[in-house]
Amino acid sequence: MPMPAKASDKCRQCSKLSVKSAISLHGTEGDGCWAGEPCHKRRTYYKKRDLYNRNRRLKYHGDKESAAQLESISIPTVPAVIVYFYRQRKDEPLHALAVELWVGQQKKATREPVHTLGWKEANVREYIKSAITSFSQQYEVTINGIAATVELNPQLCPLAPCPLKLGEQSQ
Repeated sequence: MPMPAKASDKCRQCSKLSVKSAISLHGTEGDGCWAGEPCHKRRTYYKKRDLYNRNRRLKYHGDKESAAQLESISIPTVPAVIVYFYRQRKDEPLHALAVELWVGQQKKATREPVHTLGWKEANVREYIKSAITSFSQQYEVTINGIAATVELNPQLCPLAPCPLKLGEQSQ
């Protein structure tokens, strides 16, 4: 059995950009590596990789029922916390942070993004922990940690004013 291809760092970084930014950077006026539909699929995979892996693990470790029985079962309403990190790479400082609570297929709560300039790792952990505690109490659910993390490009930060966009806001 062949080994899977190594994850492309360039594609992973591109997946954090908006589609428009990615096409301008990697399209015909950029470096020319944009391949249309394959790039859209690859970007989706990289964005949702943690969710896909989580679901694969749950399916593997879950009941050993047949695939036909799994399809007929209703969707479980398990609470899941998703954390959004606004940063280029994991080894760079965190720009902003957002937390969401999903129960089944419904988004129940959102802690809007906050800038994390000057925060230490302990501050980030404490913020996420307090969000989980707040969600647990508000919706009376038991949450077992973080279900998935999503990395977003800091340029997509929705906060205003934003230190990355100060030049754009003054014009």
